[in-house]
Amino acid sequence: MLNPKRIFLIDAFGALLTTILLFSVLAQLEQYFGMPKDVLYLLAGIAFGLFIYSLSCNRFVKSNWKHFLRILIIFNSIYLLLSIGLIIKHSESLTVLGWIYFILEFIVIGVLITYELNSLKKENSIH
Repeated sequence: MLNPKRIFLIDAFGALLTTILLFSVLAQLEQYFGMPKDVLYLLAGIAFGLFIYSLSCNRFVKSNWKHFLRILIIFNSIYLLLSIGLIIKHSESLTVLGWIYFILEFIVIGVLITYELNSLKKENSIH
């Protein structure tokens, strides 16, 4: 049996880490990463919203968790696509450190979305 609370908690932890890195590290060291502060604050705000959503699901969702996980997968995918669009838009100003950060973030989010999708499929095949 899958543990949906664990899935939401993992996602919440990742979203919080992203929020902290974008807001407290990348935005404060903008010259080393090359992404404008307003873009980093926007992404950090969205990541924080995802943190609140995931943590709320972990804490309060008792049944019908698959519906809430589908919503989370959609929002994570939108965040990833928005990030890619912003990277393309600001690609000329990104430094090597900026590229490294965002490529690593894309990999982590991609792995997380895949894990969430697989968890949903596994649960659907059980029932």
